[in-house]
Parts: sequence; structure tokens; C-alpha cells
Amino acid sequence: MKKIGSWVSILSISMVLAACGQDNANESNNASTAEETQVETLDVALETPENAEKGEKITFSATVTQGEEKVDDADEVMFEVWKEGSKENSEMIEASHDGEGVYTAEKELDEAGKYFVQSHVTARDLHTMPKNEIMVGSEEEAASETDEHAHEHESDVSIHLMKPEEIKANEDVSFMAHLQKDEEALTGADVRFEISKVDEEKAEWVDAEEMKDGEYEGATSFKEAGDYTVTIHVENDEGLHEHTEESVTITE
Repeated sequence: MKKIGSWVSILSISMVLAACGQDNANESNNASTAEETQVETLDVALETPENAEKGEKITFSATVTQGEEKVDDADEVMFEVWKEGSKENSEMIEASHDGEGVYTAEKELDEAGKYFVQSHVTARDLHTMPKNEIMVGSEEEAASETDEHAHEHESDVSIHLMKPEEIKANEDVSFMAHLQKDEEALTGADVRFEISKVDEEKAEWVDAEEMKDGEYEGATSFKEAGDYTVTIHVENDEGLHEHTEESVTITE
């Protein structure tokens, strides 16, 4: 009887050890899966001069990295440039890839004043858009060239609309709005696309869904070819209400 009891004890211990081993293996697998699904953030080092002379050719540079890796396969790198108080007249400049994760563009700024340069980088299903300031000319020159818009509020919310290169009538299309506030993803916002054909008052409203932090997507289709305006409206429970307009052309 003692021998039987010993064998039962050994069998019980073996079963406990096997169960523990299985639990450890599951924990290890779960940890490995968590590590595999964790995505490194996309980092962009935007370099622009703090000051420049009127008419001087200025170089904008964005160095894109993910962890320790230089990102040379970005889907899109654009530099948006506008004068203070004139965001609606901003210019988008496509960057060239210089290698080692560096993307650059050049621009001459012919008027004195404060300018903003914002890089829009989309790579590996991530998007980021840091912003810098440039003072062109002296403060005295800037004051003499100040226009009626110069003292308007400069929003701390950045809105960037991603759209297909070509949009055809009667085909489904998705618009993606990337939102940042103080260079952090703006989450939990109510986002709608107001879509109207140029010279027509009637508008279609499309609700956007937040697909992940700071990314809002909405789908629609256009019945007719022509030029349209897409206004992105952004609101939240904290009283935020911002909007920006984008032009799109629909082909047959």
C-alpha cells in the first residue's frame, strides 16, 4: 500500500509540474505575441531655420525613424507652408527622398513675417505632422507688411486630409483625416466631412469614424464629375470647433 501511495504522489506531482509548465508556456507565448503586436512609433525630426531673409531659398528637412531604423519607404512626405493668419492659403510641397530616412524640399518666402512649416509624413500605416516656425525678414519689415489676417487665431489643431490620387464618379471613395493637437493625436473627436460641388449650395454630410488614435475615416461616392470642396469639421466635448477645406476633382 505504501508503494501505491508513493506512485500516486509522484503522479500528482508530475501532473502539477506539467500544468505549471503549460501555464508558463502560455504566458511566454502571450508575452511574445504582445511584443510582436507592439508597434514602434514613427518619429520625425523636422529641421528648418529659425530666421531667413526675404527671397532666400530655404531648405526643409524631415528625418524619419522608427525605433533605431531609418525609414526610407515612406508612403508620403509633404511640407505644408503658410504665413501666420493665412492657413487657408497654405501650400503643399512634395518632398524628395535623399536617403537614410531624410526627406527635403526647398522654398523661397518673398514676404516678411512669421511662417509655419508642417511636415506631413505617412509611413507604415502611421502618420505624424510636427510643425516649426520661421521668421522671415526683420520684425520691422514684418510689421510693415502685416495684412488684415495677421492677428487671427492660429489654431493648435492640425488637420490633414488623405485622399486617393484619382477619384472617379460613381465609385466608392474613402477620406481619412489625420488630427493632432499640440503634436499629439487628437482622439475622441466628432468629425464630419461636408462635401459640396463648386458653385452649388447643396452639401452632403458624411460622418467619420475614428479607426485608431487621431485617424478618422468616412466613405462616400460622387454622382457627377467636377470640382468639389471637402470641408473637414472637428468638434469635441471640450468646446473645440475647427475646420479646414480641401479641393478635390472628380473624373468620369
